[in-house]
Amino acid sequence: MRLHVYHARAAPRIEAAVREALPGHDVTAWTRPEELAAGLGEVEVLFTATAPGLDWSGATRLRLVQLMGAGADGLLPADGLPAGVQVAGLRGVFAAEASEHAIALLLALARGLPTLVARQAERRWRPFASAPLEGSTLCVVGLGAIGARVARIGAALGMRVVGVRRRPAPVAGVERVRGPDELLDALAEADHAVITLPLTPGTRGLIDADALAALRPTPTRPTARLVQVGRGGVLDEAALLAALRDGRLGGAALDVFEEEPLPPESPLWDAPNLIVSPHLAGLGLRYLERAVEALADNVRSLDEGRPLRGLVDVGAGY
Repeated sequence: MRLHVYHARAAPRIEAAVREALPGHDVTAWTRPEELAAGLGEVEVLFTATAPGLDWSGATRLRLVQLMGAGADGLLPADGLPAGVQVAGLRGVFAAEASEHAIALLLALARGLPTLVARQAERRWRPFASAPLEGSTLCVVGLGAIGARVARIGAALGMRVVGVRRRPAPVAGVERVRGPDELLDALAEADHAVITLPLTPGTRGLIDADALAALRPTPTRPTARLVQVGRGGVLDEAALLAALRDGRLGGAALDVFEEEPLPPESPLWDAPNLIVSPHLAGLGLRYLERAVEALADNVRSLDEGRPLRGLVDVGAGY
């Protein structure tokens, strides 16, 4: 079977890891999009983080696209992708890392850690009080592997947890699960929100000004906060910036952005009460090794006619 690696920066290192994991297979690495476009007709298995903007109709030998991450928005929608091609990702592989990072960001906001770090740099000793997460309400928007684990941790911390998912169904630790049409109602209940949604046509811009307004502070919840560890593009960053500047949101922490890396000139760097995290929530130790393990397992499954793991619903986009 012919395996192709496509990555703009790390293709040689990834190629070496794939060769070690799958000896006997023909492995080729590409770093430029024109190489991928020109050679698409010979590809049987493609291992990549992103491959947007191609006409996939010429991929007549393609059997599997194995993504190097949990999200599929770097590939889908894929114009002309043959119907028989399977797409797999790493959904759930790094759920522990991503969920712990989300909770860490929420705790950092709740306990005022950015203020502590700033005052340490200024050598200022100035104590302040903060409210515990225990007894507050957390809304988790997106209850996949990451969101479900965030919910369990939140419940273990003594939080009341509500959630939103595409197909409402019971989730451990979640008091009530609502559908997308009840998003604003769910946010209106919450002191804090954690967003773990994938980026699809249906979720792009979903957390907009109206959603942030539903989460606005009230006399009984003066410090409503938002954490985003899903995908950039789900959150309206201009609306968030306005809410932070106007004091309508007590704080926010973003691990993903519409444009990455976040440009130095972005006003988000200086936004009040905002923690900027450089898309590292899911970066666990042995990231590449674990991604290659997923590829190797699925290639063996293809060889042996077994079902693949981590399959993406191409129509739904995740």
